[in-house]
Formats: sequence, structure tokens, C-alpha cells
Amino acid sequence: MIAIVVMLASSACYALSYVLQHKGTQASIGEGVENAGVGRLVRNPIWLIGIVLFGTSFLLHLVALSFGSVSVVQPLIVTELIFIPPFAALISKARIHARDWVAILSVAAGLGIFLIAAAPEEGSKEPSTAVWIITFFVFYAICGLLMLIGSRLPINPRAAVAGTAVGFINAALAIFAKGAFEGNTGSIFTNPLSYVTIFIAITLVGLTALAFRVGPITTSSPAMIAATPIISVIASVILFGETLNTSPIAIAIIVVCVVVVGAGVYALTQSEAVHAALDDSVESEIGEAVAEHEVAKGETPQT
Repeated sequence: MIAIVVMLASSACYALSYVLQHKGTQASIGEGVENAGVGRLVRNPIWLIGIVLFGTSFLLHLVALSFGSVSVVQPLIVTELIFIPPFAALISKARIHARDWVAILSVAAGLGIFLIAAAPEEGSKEPSTAVWIITFFVFYAICGLLMLIGSRLPINPRAAVAGTAVGFINAALAIFAKGAFEGNTGSIFTNPLSYVTIFIAITLVGLTALAFRVGPITTSSPAMIAATPIISVIASVILFGETLNTSPIAIAIIVVCVVVVGAGVYALTQSEAVHAALDDSVESEIGEAVAEHEVAKGETPQT
């Protein structure tokens, strides 16, 4: 219960940080802003508060992992999409449509029923050093392979595949952070997994930015958000021996919940409020790049 409460607080902080970062970015380097630039952005108090909240959210996320199993904590990460619309409406005056509220309720209900039906329990296994090394390389190999496959696809499938690739590294971050907190190799500062976790967090920032650059954020975000908890739960069962209710009825309910939550996540990422908070500048940049490419070839840019 402590893990659930702390993770919900983390998700709320994540959501508020996204809204504040977007508002600060628009105020500092948005279209029509004089003397726009990075220097102006880092002096913007709204953006800075958003960055501080993002760091706070990450720390709360780690605390939640220290109190509960990955199978409980990671599915709750999608609740950040539930908190974004109200914050965006309050701070950025974004409109929240009826379909947004339906999606919010669907995600909340789906997650609640999933946790009840799956009844996840903490495992007692502690992976060996060899298993951790293999896990690290497997996660990054899959991410690299997906990125390579995505680079050969059209823009929308490419964004979806890139988002899924980042979902693997996002899941790896939770898995290794959990191992760092619970490993029996001394304090967290002497545990090698702590430094591996820091490395994963740093690379995750770059990979996330890359995923957002290769295609529409409304395509990459649902893939990323949906893939992370699913991969995390599967990995936690294998590595830590966490258990889920595997009765036929429970499995049927879990499948339905995953579908409902996935549909709700997709609907929310199409929301005006969420889309704005996640920053839709990527799409316009891609559109401009495509138009410039068409002009260079002597074609008429498509709108």
C-alpha cells in the first residue's frame, strides 16, 4: 500500500513537471518570443520548477520500488497521463473533452482491476552477477535491434518501434534500481548496480529524445508508456521470482485490463491537454523537415 501511494505521488509530480516544463518552454523559446534561446529557458522559473519536480518524481519512484514489487509499482507509471489533463487545464488553460474523462476513468479502472486480479507478490530470488550482466546486455541489444528495424520503416511505425525500444530501457531502469535497493552487496553507494542504474538513467534521457525526434510523439508515447510496465512485470517475474495470479479467470481479466488500459493510454496521448503537455513541437519540426526535403527535390510540399 505504501508503494502504491508513493508511486501515485510520483506520477502526479511527473505530470505536473511535464505541464510546467512545457509552459516554461513555450514562454521562453516559443514562436514569436524575442531573444529566445537556451539561456532564456534556464532562467525561466516555471521551467526550473518543472525540472526540480521531475527530479523529485524520479526519487519518489525509487522509493516506491524500495517499498513494493516491480509488478505493483511499474503498472502505475501510466497514471501520469491521468494527472496531466487537470494540471494542463489549470495551468495552461487546455480544454478537457468528455472523451478525455472517459479515457482517464478507463485507465484508472483498468489498473485497479489489474492489481486486484493479478495479486502480485514480492519474490525472494536474488539474481547473480552473471544474470545481471546478461540482463543488461539483453535489454540494450533488444533496444538497439528495435531502433535498427525502426529506421527502415515509415515515420509512424518507426515512432512506435522507437517508443517500444525506449520502453525496454525504461523497464531496465526500474529493474536495476530495484536490484540496487535490495541487493546484499553492502550499502547502496557500494553496490555496483547503483552505478549501472545511473548509467541507464542517463542513456534513457538520450534515447527518449531520439524516440521523440524520429516520429510523432503521439505515436511513440503510447508505445513507450504501454511497453514499460508489461516488460517490467515479465522481467521481475523472471529475475526476482515475483508471482502473479495465473488462474484462467485471472488471466482473462488481466488480458482485458491490459487492452482497456492500452486503449485509454492511446486515447489520452491524442488528447489536446496531454499532447500539449508532452510537447508537440517534434511533429512541427518533422513536418518542416519533410517540406524542406520536398522543396529541395522540386516538389510541392504536402500539408
